[in-house]
Amino acid sequence: MNKIRAVIDTSVFVSGVISPLGPPRKILDLARRKSFEVVTSVLINREILEVLHRNYIYTKYNLKEEIVDDIAAFLYEGTILTEDSYKISKITEDPEDNKLLGCAMEGEADYIVSGDDHLLSLKTYKGIQIVNAHNFLNIVEKVT
Repeated sequence: MNKIRAVIDTSVFVSGVISPLGPPRKILDLARRKSFEVVTSVLINREILEVLHRNYIYTKYNLKEEIVDDIAAFLYEGTILTEDSYKISKITEDPEDNKLLGCAMEGEADYIVSGDDHLLSLKTYKGIQIVNAHNFLNIVEKVT
């Protein structure tokens, strides 16, 4: 059986980095253990790293450059990296969210994991299920 492939939204990814508890951290731990495959893109990776470098996050959560470097290495070397070649304009309320749909299509993802209402309200997009972190964690734990 093929491993589950999932695009992880920036907010879920960053939550997993800065909070030691909760579903987002467990998802990142499972990703590192290769319990599922993370699908990402250059644009998504840039956004995650930019958010982690925001002063109020970087200092409040006492991030160190080694931690961010480790995350960057994972994002670029431990994932299925797409090239942002799918241009989608499904979500008009927050067009930035469309890059997640495009990444999921290009990387043949099974899931998009998000806390974003614009994405979650779609429920599915062209066969890709859009779920919150808690539900995704339950899905991965059932198959691993």
